[in-house]
Formats: sequence, structure tokens, C-alpha cells
Amino acid sequence: MIYKDIPVNVITGFLGSGKTTLIKNLLTKVPKGETWAVLVNEFGEVGIDGALLNGLGATIKEVPGGCLCCVTSAAFSAGLNSLIKHVNPDRILIEPTGIGHPAQIMAQLKADSYKGVLDVRASVCLLDVRNLQDPRYLGHPAFFDQIDQADVLVAAKADQYSQEENEQFLTFVEQLKEAKKYVYSLNGEASPLWLDHSRIKDSPQSHKHHSHDHDHDHDHDHDHDHDHDHDHDHDHDHDHDHDHDHDQIKVIEGEFATFYEKRDESLCSVGWVMKEGVVFDPSRVRRLASVLRNDAGFWRLKGQLQVTSSSSIDCNITQSEVYIEANDIAVQSRLECLAGSENSLYRLKELIEKEIF
Repeated sequence: MIYKDIPVNVITGFLGSGKTTLIKNLLTKVPKGETWAVLVNEFGEVGIDGALLNGLGATIKEVPGGCLCCVTSAAFSAGLNSLIKHVNPDRILIEPTGIGHPAQIMAQLKADSYKGVLDVRASVCLLDVRNLQDPRYLGHPAFFDQIDQADVLVAAKADQYSQEENEQFLTFVEQLKEAKKYVYSLNGEASPLWLDHSRIKDSPQSHKHHSHDHDHDHDHDHDHDHDHDHDHDHDHDHDHDHDHDHDQIKVIEGEFATFYEKRDESLCSVGWVMKEGVVFDPSRVRRLASVLRNDAGFWRLKGQLQVTSSSSIDCNITQSEVYIEANDIAVQSRLECLAGSENSLYRLKELIEKEIF
């Protein structure tokens, strides 16, 4: 079998930016006769995103544990090689963990071993503009690394922005050193055309202008004749040592669930994969959401939860929003919470188990 110039896109975005929702939308727009594949990485061990993407006609390959951003990750190479060899798709989408550093991934994709096999296309970065006012995001190096690496910058969840937040976004884009195509996405809508936008690193005119279009029906590009040589008002070091301790993982078999706990240098996670027959009350999940959003150590709660024998809910909760959607399908319940510190992790774990278990 010949593996030749398979288009590949890296879809980045910090925690809670809407990557999985956008990829789900893209998978509904796969051209007839094509087969797409998705390589998914999450910080934790539970595999929420892979479960959410199943059933959409694409081949999903999961790399657990937040390792995808490491150039030397054997799991990344093995997962990617498996998709190439066994699926030979017409396009591969790569969704790194929300705290991943995409420069390392791009370097791996452009290695000699993939020359002629992969055709690296546009890197797409999702940004929830409301987070431009949150020092927790602005202080995390991965937040800006993802933006700097992007060819297309997507202002996700744009229907929820105030005029002031939108103006702040436009100012932010104008201050970027390299020109970006920036677009707005409402309700997770995405255009496959973004995936084939010209790459900034391949363009000699990357500092000349930003192009802009909306993800609604009018498609207009603006050329701005400004020199954007001023720096971001932030300091971040691109020479990351990236010395994760991937061994700090605890797995416990409980009566109702398998419990996973993980600590890393910048984030902690606690996850549950529930055993068959465990169901949840959606009203208690909503009540939990209101409590979590007021906790300074809370980053995100995401999962799929069985609520009856034949229905479930998808939930994605951050400090800026609560997303809970009902589904007429049965699932194996799984839930994961991300916290900023070990102390926060233990406090949030106790709170979650008290509120909904």
C-alpha cells in the first residue's frame, strides 16, 4: 500500500476552548468518498474526548496521559503510524491536550521519516476570547505557544462575546508578530476550508497583513496595511525543558468506578470510569457546576454520564461556561476534573463525589 502526502492538521486550543466540538462539526462535513482519522491526546487517563468523537464515521486513535506534546513520545509515533498504516486516511486531524506545546508536534510531523508521507497543512488554534482577561490563562506558556504556532486563529463561542471582548480580541490579533487568518465560530461551526489555508511558516509575506472572515454566510477578507512589529505584553520562553513526571498516576478499583488520579508540573487531574448500571441526576450535575465555577483552583469538568437506561448527557464545565447536552444514547459513564494544584484536586474530588455520586 502507498502512503503518500496525507494531509494532516493540528487543532490546538487551551482547556475549554471547544476543540472537540469543532472537530465533531468538521467530521460532519467530510467530503463524500473520503475517510478521515483523528489522533486525540488528553492530559488525564479517562479518555473523554475519544468517547465524544466516536460514532461520527472517522477512525479515532487515543494517546492517553498528556504525552502528545513530547517530541520523543513513543505513544505519539505509534498512534500516528497506526493510523497511517491501518487506515491510510484522506486526512488526519490531531487534537493535542489543552496544555500541549504544538511546536514539538509540528517538528515531529516534519521529520524526515514522514517526508512524502504527510502533507502538513494549516495549524488551527481555538481561543475563547473571554480568557484574554484571565491571568491564569495569560500566565500559562502553552496558551501563547498555541497561538504563536497557529495559521488560523478561531474565536470560538463568538455568540457569547460582549462588544468589549470582541474589540479586545481584534486588538490582540493586531499585536501578534505574525499575521494570522482569524475567523469567528458560533455554536461550534467550522469550515473545512480553514484546514487548507496557507501556512504562515511557508509564506514570505507572513508579516504583511491579517485576513479575516466570519463563519457565517458572508465571506469577506480584510487586508490591514499595518506593521505589526510590537510584542505581546507577555513573557514566555519557547525553550521548554518539558520534563513531565508521567509516573505520578494512581489507579484504584472502587465499588462503583475505576478511579484515576494524575499530577504533573502544571496541572492535576482526577477521573472516574463508572461501572455498568451507575446513573446520575442531571439536576445535581447542574448544581455541582455552579459550585465548581466559584472555586479558584478549578479548571474544567468534562464527561459523559448515563442518566437513564437509554439516555445520557455530555457535560463540559469551566469557570466561563456550563455546557450540558442530552443524548438518546447509552454510554459508559466517565468524568474528569482538572485542577491547578494538588490541594485543589483533593478538595474538588471530595466535592464532586459528595454532590453527584
